[in-house]
Amino acid sequence: MFDIPAPPSKNGETRLPAVTLESPQNKLARLLASQQQIKENKGKPISFSQPILWQKENPVFFPKTINVIQGKAGVHKSRLAETICASLLKTPESNRDLLDFKRSILSRYAVCYVDTERNLSDQLPYSLQQIQLKAGYTIQDHPYGFDYISLLEFAREERFEMLNMYLDYIRQKFPMHLFIVLDVITDCVFNFNDTKDSMKLIDMMNQTINRYDVTFLCLIHENPGSTDKARGHLGTEILNKASTVIQIGFEKDAENHNTNLIKVAYLKCRSSKKHDPFYVQYSDTEKGLIIADHSTIQESMDSRSQKASLDSTLELIGAILTEPMPRKELIEKLCSEMSCKERTIEARLKSIITHSFAIPVGEGKAKSLCKKTENREIIYYLTD
Repeated sequence: MFDIPAPPSKNGETRLPAVTLESPQNKLARLLASQQQIKENKGKPISFSQPILWQKENPVFFPKTINVIQGKAGVHKSRLAETICASLLKTPESNRDLLDFKRSILSRYAVCYVDTERNLSDQLPYSLQQIQLKAGYTIQDHPYGFDYISLLEFAREERFEMLNMYLDYIRQKFPMHLFIVLDVITDCVFNFNDTKDSMKLIDMMNQTINRYDVTFLCLIHENPGSTDKARGHLGTEILNKASTVIQIGFEKDAENHNTNLIKVAYLKCRSSKKHDPFYVQYSDTEKGLIIADHSTIQESMDSRSQKASLDSTLELIGAILTEPMPRKELIEKLCSEMSCKERTIEARLKSIITHSFAIPVGEGKAKSLCKKTENREIIYYLTD
């Protein structure tokens, strides 16, 4: 390493901090050192890390990974993160049920919550109180291993730098595994649609989990109107790099309206098999999420198993069929969205084409549903 001293200021009284650069030789030495480490690990049996968090018998998060909770605005992403944090901080005396999440009892974790959205007077403090209460503490406690900051008061162009400074700080403060929550990650960079800004943050996270005992949980909004697309270029890249991706959202009724039932689904499980979804609901008594009772789940399923309404089907086709799509793919998407059987969707598609029902495509415009055969495959498409 070598320093390039900065010139003095015009009045000669102050000097800017020296800029520390790494020589090409040192960079090569660091590259070869990591190569040697890989070589040593390759030559012996691999022992994979144990999960740091389970949900029932399913492993959810593993150490030194990047993980994601995604969902549309208002679907309780932060409350799910609160419950996860409480599970990692839970005291031995607490018997509070936390959505069946449980941590590894052989390890200690420092939970560091980085917030970017909520105000500092009541919204964020209340959320932190809920984490402590769920973990078995009082609101007056200041548990060791629970740290939190807000980036809300910093301009967007400053937030990446401040986050980097904070990560350096807490690594010195807590000599244990760090579980860092970024809520929401798109507010930690200047422009989440910019490739350079997005990759700078993701590269920093990747370097952090490879060098230190750190695990990230990133919360991100989904694009309005999309099925499961996280926001911006950052959303696309973070899902590629993530080990576990959890999607949370309200279940729909037969008319495609939100119900009180919330589905927590695993979109990606890199270190294990893909787990089945589980269902939760908000409780005023608990001031948070609880496992949904059987009657609520059954009521929702019964409602969605009813015959799909024509209006809901037309709206969904307009949202999904932005480009020509093979018959099988379209039917699978419609069945998934409306929890209908394949034959119900097939009958509805046939009726829509036969009677030339208008498909709404936004801004008061409408198109017609058509189909054609290409290479012995039926293709559905919209036409004016």
